[in-house]
Amino acid sequence: MYEAFQVGCAQAKMSSDLLLPERILPHLRTQSFGRTIHHHDRAVSTNDLAHQFALAGASEGTLVLAEEQSSGRGRLGRTWASERFSGIYASLILRPEIEPREAPILNLAAAVAVSKGIRDVVRLETDIKWPNDVLVNGHKCCGILTEMSTELDKIQFVIAGIGINVNQMKFPPELENKASSLFLETKRVISRIEVLVSVLKRFEDLYAEFLRKGRSVVLEQWIQRSSYASGKKVIVESGSRRISGITVGLGDDGTLQVKTENGQIETVMSGDLVAWESIVHVTRH
Repeated sequence: MYEAFQVGCAQAKMSSDLLLPERILPHLRTQSFGRTIHHHDRAVSTNDLAHQFALAGASEGTLVLAEEQSSGRGRLGRTWASERFSGIYASLILRPEIEPREAPILNLAAAVAVSKGIRDVVRLETDIKWPNDVLVNGHKCCGILTEMSTELDKIQFVIAGIGINVNQMKFPPELENKASSLFLETKRVISRIEVLVSVLKRFEDLYAEFLRKGRSVVLEQWIQRSSYASGKKVIVESGSRRISGITVGLGDDGTLQVKTENGQIETVMSGDLVAWESIVHVTRH
């Protein structure tokens, strides 16, 4: 009975933590990220809405939020569970003046920003599984999906979709051993607004640094926060090819580098299908 009461109190607190512009803006410390907010009670996909706003000329930093998504999606066509009032379902419009081939770095930058933002607010250390899944205690708590629109060799805009499991109390059976939330890891209700504000600030700072200094600043910070960059056994399916080996770092474009059994270094693109296996220790020379 007491547990049911606790759950009821937690749910009431979560539903009062609405991601409304008037509640977010007073706490923002950014220059452009999140300064314009489109809030929706329910959306099919915040990325789809952000795409429409971007085509209509929305400025860089425009943020689309939903309290619930009916068809949220992740990488490689996977679905993203979007429980009402429990998570952060956000899409940010970016208009970087970079070449399209550099855009995948924004995936890594978003993951670093989420990792830092969670640590700032919740004091939880996270891991990043290449290219952009953020994990807590080995379970996924955040997924990122970036989508780009180009014209010839110029980027029109990039949509950075970020889904963070904040206050979910349970997951469907098929996800129980794969996913977690900040609530399940801390046993307390977390302010979605605080997490969102921190992530936006971290993302804007790293994005600006990337535009000034180049990809290395993002790659270095990503590697610092990921155990998957080196020493992980991995199987990769790229078209008709199947590659097995050990991760040995990132390329300067953010691709994963895998050393096969014959000593050859293979480059893995973010669109390839990756199956991770147990950690192995690699001796560095």
